[in-house]
Amino acid sequence: MVAIVFYALLILGLLSMAAHWTMRLRLMRLDSSRDRIEWLSFRGGDDVLNTYEALFPLSLLPRFCRHVFRMAIVLAAVGLCTIVILQASGR
Repeated sequence: MVAIVFYALLILGLLSMAAHWTMRLRLMRLDSSRDRIEWLSFRGGDDVLNTYEALFPLSLLPRFCRHVFRMAIVLAAVGLCTIVILQASGR
């Protein structure tokens, strides 16, 4: 059970990283007036999410990235409760 929760959190983290990099790369390609490396290193996550959401209003990536933290907390809490219940029941 611990392995399932761990792998679920790991997959959620990898998906979040991939979504952030995808957004940063798309913004870097669109913004030719500024220094392109700025989108990869100097911009914060909220700035990237807000800019991406303004340019691509129908995209699911910003919404997914905004809720990843909450999903990870809920998944970790459910996993912890499951482990405690299984330990208390003697399994």
